[in-house]
Amino acid sequence: MNPTDVFLCMNILAAPRAAVEIIEAISTPTVPGKWRVVVADRPSLSIISSVLKMHAILEQNVVAIQLITRSRQPYPDMDAVYILVPSADSVSRVIEDFRYRIKTVDARHCQYAGAHLFFTGALSDTLLAHLQSSPAAPYIKSTTELYIEYNPIESRVFLTTPSEQPFYALYSPHASSIAARNLDAAADRLLSVIVSLGITPYIRYYRPAHSALRGTLGKSTASISGAAATAIPHIAESMTAHIQMKLNEHYTHEKGSLGIGQKHAENMAPAVIIVLDRSVDMFAPLLHDFTYQGAVHDLLDLEDGNRHTYVAGSSSGYSRQIVAELAEQKDPLWKKLRHWHIGDVSQYLADQYEKLVRDNVGIQAASKAGKKMTIQEMKAAVSELPEFKQLQDLYSPHIDLASKCLDIIKKNDLLTLLEFEQEMVTGKDIQGKPTDRTNLEKRLIALLDNDVFSALDRRRLEEVPRCLSLNDKCAVVNLQRLGISTDRDGDAANLVCSNKKFSWNAASKINRDNQKPGLEPAVKRIIQEQLSGELCTELFPWAEEAPPEGIPKNFLNMNATSLQRNKSGWRHRNKTLNPNTDKRGVVIVYIAGGVTLAEMRSVYELADSLQQDIYIGSTHMITPRGFLDNMKRLHLNMLF
Repeated sequence: MNPTDVFLCMNILAAPRAAVEIIEAISTPTVPGKWRVVVADRPSLSIISSVLKMHAILEQNVVAIQLITRSRQPYPDMDAVYILVPSADSVSRVIEDFRYRIKTVDARHCQYAGAHLFFTGALSDTLLAHLQSSPAAPYIKSTTELYIEYNPIESRVFLTTPSEQPFYALYSPHASSIAARNLDAAADRLLSVIVSLGITPYIRYYRPAHSALRGTLGKSTASISGAAATAIPHIAESMTAHIQMKLNEHYTHEKGSLGIGQKHAENMAPAVIIVLDRSVDMFAPLLHDFTYQGAVHDLLDLEDGNRHTYVAGSSSGYSRQIVAELAEQKDPLWKKLRHWHIGDVSQYLADQYEKLVRDNVGIQAASKAGKKMTIQEMKAAVSELPEFKQLQDLYSPHIDLASKCLDIIKKNDLLTLLEFEQEMVTGKDIQGKPTDRTNLEKRLIALLDNDVFSALDRRRLEEVPRCLSLNDKCAVVNLQRLGISTDRDGDAANLVCSNKKFSWNAASKINRDNQKPGLEPAVKRIIQEQLSGELCTELFPWAEEAPPEGIPKNFLNMNATSLQRNKSGWRHRNKTLNPNTDKRGVVIVYIAGGVTLAEMRSVYELADSLQQDIYIGSTHMITPRGFLDNMKRLHLNMLF
């Protein structure tokens, strides 16, 4: 079978590893040639469908794919391959399949002849013991943990979404009772990423000096398993406590009780996870981003976060509605252009069409003689040529998207806002000269009163100085809830190791011709300083133990081995290390509370320029509109 016919997501974090894991899980448990049934729950089915085509499963001698939450046709003479999330509900449903015998014509049988259990993440000891002592135990032929319980939305980006409202669940004062549960679920999914990459990481986390909720990691770890856990400490610190506990449990199951230093053997891939929360950079979700991907997600309404519907028409009156999916594994042009600035994308598309005009007689006839084609003219010209159907499918959605984004930027004068945002954040104008604070406040008031800007843009602009404490009167309770300091003394405490804040840098001047941004997110500099060994240990302490001397600067030149966990007495299967991590270490940045497109792009830029394995993950992806909505809901008492 051709691998491209099987894998939907050719992705370092997902496929082919996840797809191979699932195919092996389905095909290896029983005698070759024997038919079987696949049973999944909704979360695991979502993971399966994201990396595999359904026919690839059915070709593994599978007669049916059944949903465990529905009433199912029994197959008492066939084994069932269960692929489930490691939850109490899924385990209970497995047990119910073998608790009662189903009456047939000649006898009574269970739902299936036997069960091979595959869990997407780590199965707790409690649930394992429940299975082993249940009526289903005699029918369970194997149990394996796949560690694929996360969502790799891009090749270097993953999500560990623990709930439908992850931001609210972590930061709202009304959700304190479920915050720990959500962090624990996110930690389970982060463990899957760690195992998938075959790393044994050192962990450090963001601990701002001004945090009113600041605690110690030791206390955080103790409170996780205790019955009297109450107030959650700083989110990054609490998340670190959860993942460190998960890792320690994993190491114990792998190799028994390990002492300090034994977990990180010489032949293991040196790796670092930096755990952050949204308070580390409050500007990233608010400032305009005029890269192609940033503009599309910020200015346009996409279906399901990545689908764009547009109408491809022609002068003859024929038109058709097309749905384009903006995904790197399905659209090579999106993968190529997504991190380009929107002006450069527009120019690139124009250049490509001009090249086609020069090289092809058919398009020459459709274009205006001797006149440079506009984007709209290019779109119409291509849509009129059926022989260029494949070309049309490739270019038309991007022409439509780029055209709409540029129209909105021009109509709403967003470049003016971008320049002002840079001045507010950096304190310098586009020539690099210091900006007078009083003048800045007057200009802010004028912009907020200008009806040419949309209500949403004005609201975003209003939030930026609140994050900067430009005017202390504007500081809001919701920002304090995120751990944001609303006084200058608190901010100054974070400069203990450096004369610079971890906020956005003025990396370059804004160019009005191509709308290039002049700011870089804090995440980019954090990664750079981690790799250079200069990241402040006061603001970013190590969770349990610091790496040996020299590793922070040289840890990307060492060899790696795999990291597995298997239950004693249950089915053992070797895992192979991701080939991308076998020659150098790994840096993972994890942000509890949402990752922005600018932060995602920074990881790609550093990974490409430094030729290193760098990944970024979060509870969810955020856009400016989504972030403002999340902030607005924090004070609401939402039921779960």
